[in-house]
Amino acid sequence: MPARAWIRLLLALLVLSALLVGIVLSRAIPGLPPRVPAIIDTPSSAEPVLVEPVATPVPITADEEEVESTEIGIEHVPPTTAQQGEVPFFPELRNEALRVQLRSIASAGHDEDRLNYREAREVLYWILDNKQGTVTTVYALRELPLADGQWPRQQNLNCEHLWPQSKGAKAPPMKTDLFHLRPAVPRVNSIRSNHPFGEPVTKDDPSTPWHVGRDATGQTVFQPPPEHQGDISRSMFYFAVRYDESIDEDQEVVLRAWHQRDPVDARERARADLIEREQGNRNPFIDDPEAVNRIDDF
Repeated sequence: MPARAWIRLLLALLVLSALLVGIVLSRAIPGLPPRVPAIIDTPSSAEPVLVEPVATPVPITADEEEVESTEIGIEHVPPTTAQQGEVPFFPELRNEALRVQLRSIASAGHDEDRLNYREAREVLYWILDNKQGTVTTVYALRELPLADGQWPRQQNLNCEHLWPQSKGAKAPPMKTDLFHLRPAVPRVNSIRSNHPFGEPVTKDDPSTPWHVGRDATGQTVFQPPPEHQGDISRSMFYFAVRYDESIDEDQEVVLRAWHQRDPVDARERARADLIEREQGNRNPFIDDPEAVNRIDDF
């Protein structure tokens, strides 16, 4: 074997011997740290990740349940559903305290800038009160064909404000609030004018579904058809609470009677759901009709 090959072999043996000596010393000499496995070698800047142990939930018995806070607030309002009156709003409250909380419900979610007056009427004519291309007016119960996108002629159809504009509904959002807007025959709308709702002593024209005349006190009042009387009452109660207005005493007596005589039905609930979709808020007196009885003075 050449001398150069022997030298290389000797150097390799020396290096191997040195490695073996280092391994033996690292295990035999006290004070030297043990070798950390390479699998968890990390850069010195890395932060260790701490994993919180997952606690096993312990069932709570009925006796151990935590009592919820009774603090009144919009977050405690029961969800609105089609099962009207099953979960009353704030059953422990009455009168002004109840009005304040119902005002919060009525205003919650109301997008006051979403609809201008023309847009509100478009929703009224083509969504809320349009069934298969026909609009039925609120007082005369007249059926008028109105296809999508077809703006009605002013002499055939216009927008009635159940709460008259001259008595507080002239500016937005009151003017555009869908809960008190209804399609109407212009002539009948003009006859209603801003007269309060009531029951005339004598019928001006027994053949019409609506009536206008003097009530027992001598005041000129307007009476809508029976199938809309409860809906109109709950719209008036809504408006009074939502915008902090007052209903005169004689009119309120009649509206309360109509509210009882014509209860909430599926059609009124469906209309309220559409209004929520378009406007964002609810009428609490449709969702909880019994709340009317816990307010002594609207």
